[in-house]
Amino acid sequence: MRDDEARPDRGEGAGEPAAQEDAAAVVMDLLAEHVPLTLLADLAVAEPRSDAILESEGLPEDAWWEDDAAPARPEPRAEDDVPADPDAAVDPHPA
Repeated sequence: MRDDEARPDRGEGAGEPAAQEDAAAVVMDLLAEHVPLTLLADLAVAEPRSDAILESEGLPEDAWWEDDAAPARPEPRAEDDVPADPDAAVDPHPA
């Protein structure tokens, strides 16, 4: 059986849907040849481009990705030194 026998005949003049089906068939062929999906995703054209999205939507009000003021680390307290196992603090050999 030839590779293209399993694919349906698409005919001529189908336009855009045929092009999408052809692109999908190419991807399926690459996956069948064990090309990693992550590699195909990395090579794919990402649309819409992030700069176009930024231009149309603008920046968010809250710039969550900026670490302006890192939270201060709390001072160590006496109870922080408590052993994890409460039985470990008890003398296993009482007098």
